[in-house]
Amino acid sequence: MKKLSSKIIAVILVMCMVLPIVPAWAFAADDASNEPAVSFKLEKLSETQQEVTLRISFTEGKALCFDFKVEAASGVTCTKIETSSTIRNFIENHTDGSCAQNPETGMFSFVNTAEIAAPAVVADYVFTKDTAKGVTASDFSVEFTACYQKDEDDNDIQPTVNMVNAIPETHSHVSSGEFIKLSDSTCLKQGDSVAYCTECGEIAEHKYEELKPHTTKEEKKDATCTEDGYILVYCTVCNSEISKTVLPKLDHKNAEFQHKDATCTEDGYDRFYCPDCGESFDETKIPATNHPNKVFEHKDATCTEDGYDRYYCPDCQQYVDVKVIPATNHPNKVLQHLDPTCTENGYDRYYCPDCQQYLDEKILPATNHKNTETWHKDATCTEDGYDRIYCKDCKTIISDITLKATGHDKVTDEKAATCTEDGYYKEYCSKCDEVFKFETYPMTGHQHTKSVITDPTCTEDGKIDVVCEDCNAVIKTTVLKAEGHKLINDIKNATCLDDGYRDIKCSKCGFVQSHIVTKATGHDWSEWKVIKEPTYRSVGVERQTCRGCGIYKEREIPMIVVPVEKIIITPGEDFKIYCKKTDRLQATVVPDEAMFSAKIVWESSNPKVVSVSDDGTIKALRRGTATITAKTEDGKVSDSINVTVEYSTIQWIIVYILFGWIWYL
Repeated sequence: MKKLSSKIIAVILVMCMVLPIVPAWAFAADDASNEPAVSFKLEKLSETQQEVTLRISFTEGKALCFDFKVEAASGVTCTKIETSSTIRNFIENHTDGSCAQNPETGMFSFVNTAEIAAPAVVADYVFTKDTAKGVTASDFSVEFTACYQKDEDDNDIQPTVNMVNAIPETHSHVSSGEFIKLSDSTCLKQGDSVAYCTECGEIAEHKYEELKPHTTKEEKKDATCTEDGYILVYCTVCNSEISKTVLPKLDHKNAEFQHKDATCTEDGYDRFYCPDCGESFDETKIPATNHPNKVFEHKDATCTEDGYDRYYCPDCQQYVDVKVIPATNHPNKVLQHLDPTCTENGYDRYYCPDCQQYLDEKILPATNHKNTETWHKDATCTEDGYDRIYCKDCKTIISDITLKATGHDKVTDEKAATCTEDGYYKEYCSKCDEVFKFETYPMTGHQHTKSVITDPTCTEDGKIDVVCEDCNAVIKTTVLKAEGHKLINDIKNATCLDDGYRDIKCSKCGFVQSHIVTKATGHDWSEWKVIKEPTYRSVGVERQTCRGCGIYKEREIPMIVVPVEKIIITPGEDFKIYCKKTDRLQATVVPDEAMFSAKIVWESSNPKVVSVSDDGTIKALRRGTATITAKTEDGKVSDSINVTVEYSTIQWIIVYILFGWIWYL
């Protein structure tokens, strides 16, 4: 057989993933019994309520390549296809081949220039389940799209593919073995516990407990004269009746005879009474006599007391057939009235000539001068006044208070004469305003004056005021006319950073008539000029200067980088160090000029044994060996040294004798 190239294998692999599914029998010849065959098996590896894992195995024959698709029922979705280690190892050992899988379609393809022989695990398929229901063989199918092998003449042929679906036809529960109690046993119902299936979550096992015995209680009802009694034994849990004994009724066995005579109003009787049940029976009624010896009596009614017609029974000493004659209630009464005065009460009342009594008397209270008016006269300086209360009903002054004369309250008032008004002096009464003395002071006129000057401005007039110093009155004003603006030019030239301006303004008051801004010119930078050349030891400097104002700015020119050709760690050989000690390693670069630009990175292969800092300082942390490496930042040049950490004698004593080993972990 001609060997397939890698490109041809890749093309076949892609075509196998995208070609429509062709049933396995399509690859068989007309006479299938003479064709070689290969066998594959589909089996279930594991299942939970959320997912199930299936395995495809190559169980019989050999093959150069094969492609198949695993389809699942609705509600079961492929999420992962994991190629077996057998297939992966075979492809690693026979590099002219490959395999591919697609969980979305369920396709798996394998192709190689060398044959793989059964038995071999091909792949594991992981499916998620929409429900916890266990899967069966009918939920999955496998269809092959291609399968090739070599014949005796080294030619590629298509064998018959036998696909065995080893998944059970029905789902068998896998009990978790952990039973959950559903109910407790009673005397009527068995308690039960269940264990659930670890694959589908349904009940896998069901166990029942024995019935519990009855919890008995005795209930007794005593027999009466007319009803039987009983003794009942029943279960307090299920209320079932266990036994019942009847107690016969008593039938009034202790009954006794009773007799009662009839009275005027109540019947008598002859009967039997049972003291056991308290009931009477076989009773004969003796009618009441209804007052056979009663006597008639009469009394007339008065104004306030009822009269009567009635009978008196001497047998029962009671009054019977009583008819009340109502009281007459003063039928001939006469109304009497007296009005009240300011000081004495009046009344409304009735007089009864039959019983000579006063009835329904209502007192009318004295009015107590309710209609009054107040009289008032103020006292003056020379006459008395008064406060009086007068009753208009009885025409009497019921209160009179005299207000004594106050007499004059003599005070003085004086006003000095001013420049324009006379002054005066007077003596008068502050209460009645009577004047006892009055004198006039003539006005003085403006005797003392001064001049107050307000200078004129560019826009406003000034003035000269003549002012009286005594009363501050303005006696005369002279106007000083405004002078007007004196305009000049004020110029500031613009610079690189600051705006300038051109103003026309008044030199006296500062008024600006015109303001024109000239914008800042900005820097006029020269070309960059090197003022210090870079070397392999230091950076250089270049400068740019403003042609207008002379300020400048500078920037660095990177130093000349000399590549590192070699790194040498000092000491130059492996060495030992005691635990908890530190040391400093030196890294020398070649050539010497490279040391100024080179950045050395230090690393430890085992930082838990020996740590190393950025400057090469190492620290021994615990027993062991570590490789310390110094390298350039790009990692192209490096040097290494091995450092072994040991315990000193004192440290061994601490570890084994003084139990200090925890500190040295």
